Amino acid sequence: MARIMVVGNANVDRIWWLDRPLVPGGRLACQSIEERYGGGGFNAGLVLLDLGHEVMLVTSLHDDDRGRTYLKDLGKRGFNTDFVGLVPGKTEAVDILVDPSGERTIIAPAGRRRPGIEALPPIDASLVYLNARAMSPAALRQLDDFDQVVSQYPLSAERRPANVLIASRSDVKGAAQTAWQAAAEIAAPRLETLVLTSGMQPIEIVSRQDSIIVELPPAAPVRDTTGAGDYFAGGYIDAIIGGLDAGAAALAACKVAASYLAASGNHGS
Repeated sequence: MARIMVVGNANVDRIWWLDRPLVPGGRLACQSIEERYGGGGFNAGLVLLDLGHEVMLVTSLHDDDRGRTYLKDLGKRGFNTDFVGLVPGKTEAVDILVDPSGERTIIAPAGRRRPGIEALPPIDASLVYLNARAMSPAALRQLDDFDQVVSQYPLSAERRPANVLIASRSDVKGAAQTAWQAAAEIAAPRLETLVLTSGMQPIEIVSRQDSIIVELPPAAPVRDTTGAGDYFAGGYIDAIIGGLDAGAAALAACKVAASYLAASGNHGS
C-alpha cells in the first residue's frame, strides 16, 4: 500500500441516457437519468482506494447540504478528507449526455468556477497525481518535494512538472517526438514518460529517446465511457508503484479501466 495525494475535482455527475446520438435539429428521448459522484480526483482516487492504497484527496466542495453530504460520503468510502475544503456556493451537477454507443457530451454548469490549488499539504506521499485545471506557482514549486508526480495533460499549456504525463491522443498534436517536445515544455524539468491514449486504439508510450506502441486486447463495448481516462490513470499509477514498466503498466491500466466502465455502464440499465 502506498500513500497517494490526489489533486483533482470531486463532482456530482448527472447522467442522461439518450435513445440515439446527438444530431443537429434532432429530437431525442431520455431513457433514464442517474446521479452519481464523479470528477477526475474522485474517479482516480476511488480506483486507488479499491486497489489498496491510502488516498489523500486535495479538492474543494461547496458549503451546502449536498457538499457536506459529499464530504461525509468521501470519508465513508475511505478517502482521507483532511484536505478537502468547503467553499461558499451551491453544488451544481455536471450534466453528461450518453448515447447508446457510449459516446458522451459533458455540459458544465454555467458560470461554474473552481478555486485553483493555492498550496499542497505538507505531507509525506509516495506519489502525487494531478488533475486540476489551475495551480498556483507556489503549489507547482511544492512538487519538487515529491519524488514521483503523475499528471493529466492540462487543457491549456500550464506547467505541470511531472515524471509522467497522460494525454488523449486527440489533445496532443503531431508525431511522437513533436508531442514529446510539447509535453517536455509543460512538464519540465522532470518528464520521463508521455502516455498517449486513444479509446480502445493502441497506446503510444513516448520517451526522450523513442516511442513504443502497446496493442490492446479486444474488449467488449461499454455503454458509458464517462471516467475512462480517470480509471486508466488510477490503474497506471497502481502499476508503476508495483514496479511495472510503462508498457506493462498501460496494459494493466486498460484492464482496470475496462472493469470500472463495465460496472458503471450497468448502472444505467
